[in-house]
Amino acid sequence: MDNLSDTLKKLKITAVDKTEDSLEGCLDCLLQALAQNKFMRIPCVDAGLISPLVQLLNSKDQEVLLQTGRALGNICYDSHEGRSAVDQAGGAQIVIDHLRSLCSITDPANEKLLTVFCGMLMNYSNENDSLQAQLINMGVIPTLVKL
Repeated sequence: MDNLSDTLKKLKITAVDKTEDSLEGCLDCLLQALAQNKFMRIPCVDAGLISPLVQLLNSKDQEVLLQTGRALGNICYDSHEGRSAVDQAGGAQIVIDHLRSLCSITDPANEKLLTVFCGMLMNYSNENDSLQAQLINMGVIPTLVKL
């Protein structure tokens, strides 16, 4: 748990500093911590991690977007608290906007990012009728069909 706490503190500091190298390293550490234990999701929400992660979705750096999408997808996986926090922070809309812009660009380098963002939305809305309806109302279906 100390490892996660240290990583979360570093992420908050890095999100303010916006130093790309330290940001990528921090996100990699965070992903490793999330992947190791499903009980880490709620502490991530409680530590206020979701808002800085959602803000990172505005980055132009593809690696930052990739790692951020993975982290948010992991936090949302089978976690009502994670889904709710991502919903409140507006993360789904930003991801949908990215999907819309990426699906119009035929670049093989985007395939991994498209996969991660689709997985994030799946984890976000899985077994949650309300969030599924929200995504439908946001117009995600035509974008997914294009992919």
